[in-house]
This record gives sequence, C-alpha cells and structure tokens, in this order.
Amino acid sequence: MSSLMINFFIKTAEAAIPPKPTLGDIIKVTWNDAIRPAIIFLFILATTVFIWGLIEFIANAESEEGRTRGKRNIVYGIIGMTIMLATGAILVLLDNFFKSIT
Repeated sequence: MSSLMINFFIKTAEAAIPPKPTLGDIIKVTWNDAIRPAIIFLFILATTVFIWGLIEFIANAESEEGRTRGKRNIVYGIIGMTIMLATGAILVLLDNFFKSIT
C-alpha cells in the first residue's frame, strides 16, 4: 500500500513541472500541489473543531465551564472556516486574474 502511494507522489511530481516552466506554470503547480490541499485540510480541521465544539456544548449542558469551552471551539471553528473560505476565494480571484492576462 505504501509503495503505491510513493509511486503516485513521484509520478505526480514528475508530471507537474514542464521542461521550461513559466511563472504561470510555477503558480499553477504551487496552487494545485501545495496551497489548495493545505486550504482544504485547514477547512476540514476548522469544521472538525466546530463540530467538536457543538458536541462539547451539548454534552456539557449542565456545566458552565463545559458550555464555555464548547462556545469557544464553535467560535474558533467559524473563524477558521471563514478565513479558509476567504483565502480560497482570494486565490481563485488571483488565479482568474492571471489567466485573463495571458
């Protein structure tokens, strides 16, 4: 199983960069291979924090401290999701802008 994953990453890395890369090619590779997966991962992480906050808030309904922790995690999750959505939107706008120039 691990050799299959290693082969996938090696083939992806070899196929990603053309022989004479332009700035647009470098930006595209960076976007597809690094930035976009990181944004998706962080959005999933923020969603997990939000859901964990909901569970914590509901499970500790009788405890003020537990509800406070739950509320804090809900707020952190919402802030994280908002930041990742805004970051993704800005990067899509930049990508469209650079596509329109070329």
